[in-house]
Amino acid sequence: VPFEPDSTSTEARWVADAFACEIRQPDGVPDLNRRPAAPLPDLASLAAPLASLLRTRWVIAEGPGGFLWAALLRSHGYAGGVTILPYLNPRQWWDVAAASLYRRFRDPRDRVFLGSTPSARIYQRLGVGAHVGEPYGIDDNRFRPRPRAFEVLERLAIPHGRLLLFAGRCQADKDLYRLLRVALKARILFPDLQVVLASHVIDEDYVATIRRELGPESGVCFVARPGAEDLVDLYGAADVFVTAATSHFETFGRAPAEALACGTPAVAPRYDGFAEVLDQPGGKLVGVEFDAEGPHAREDEMLRAVYDVLSAPQRVPAREISDAARRRFGRSRTLRLLAHVAAEDLGAAPPFDLPPADLDLPRAWVEAIRELDGLSPAAALRHLWDQWDRDDLAALDDGFVHAVRRALCDVSAVSVHALRAEEAVPCR
Repeated sequence: VPFEPDSTSTEARWVADAFACEIRQPDGVPDLNRRPAAPLPDLASLAAPLASLLRTRWVIAEGPGGFLWAALLRSHGYAGGVTILPYLNPRQWWDVAAASLYRRFRDPRDRVFLGSTPSARIYQRLGVGAHVGEPYGIDDNRFRPRPRAFEVLERLAIPHGRLLLFAGRCQADKDLYRLLRVALKARILFPDLQVVLASHVIDEDYVATIRRELGPESGVCFVARPGAEDLVDLYGAADVFVTAATSHFETFGRAPAEALACGTPAVAPRYDGFAEVLDQPGGKLVGVEFDAEGPHAREDEMLRAVYDVLSAPQRVPAREISDAARRRFGRSRTLRLLAHVAAEDLGAAPPFDLPPADLDLPRAWVEAIRELDGLSPAAALRHLWDQWDRDDLAALDDGFVHAVRRALCDVSAVSVHALRAEEAVPCR
């Protein structure tokens, strides 16, 4: 069940090819990964799309709505196992309710994978045990050092010189203005430094000031919707990859992992998955500070980290950086985390041992969860389905997001090295 119901799942093909098993994607399923803007479909109407899933041995459900899919399946008599890949940190009452309901339907064989230890601890706080790992990792056939990566500068009309790269969404949660304050100060120290923002998703309202105030002479260049080959070459041509993001969304630092796999040093805040992804040669973490808006990367430390990378008399060899990252995050290795979907023995999931995050839930949510827990599993499902439009509970979403972001700064030493880079399956 892919994150976007109407999309063709590339990930499904990866799993089918890796384990020589048949993969099917259901038709006519609703989107359960967000709080619905319209009423949910009647439970009875889901019998048809669920029917094809009931005949499978294993279901992989992507997104926070995966918890609801597991509950729906089990309520219809599903006897197989479920792997849930939430991808995102919980950010609203709908996500918390889904995880709470799933606790009533979970099976010892089920697996839940989160991209970072802090994220797994947050779900542990919601009563859902999770393993740390990103099964789809990064494409290790593509992200690797290239001898002529610098030629991308000519193709994209980027002036030659040192290159500081950000690749990712140009949206508010990526904190680009903070990143640019650091980058422009770095240009004072390194006048030939070019700052490149490469993105497939650009919020024009958010970047309007950047476009208006920073012209070509500023050394800041937007690369909109870079081609796949151009992006890899940008990673390889960059002298340093930098992000200031302290987003409440993603759990795995994919862009820094891709940059490292291309042999480029990466700088990021000590926040969520970044702390684990950058724990290798070429990775530099900077501190996080808090204000009324939440956690932010410390600009002074970030500038110092950029300076250290660009002025290092002896750089870490690109091959050493790349080899470590590809060993840890290469899809050819990480996909083994899903080998259970084709296993003959549908035994219990491996044990996990993570302390729950220090995360307070709103009192009204605790009471609503307690109400669900007082019902039978089937009655709890019907109750949540009938009461999906709880504006009183959704009104508390913003405060919860703030608490989640604070919890994501707490990187416990308990399992930061759950599996070391040199081990067979790189869960970090």
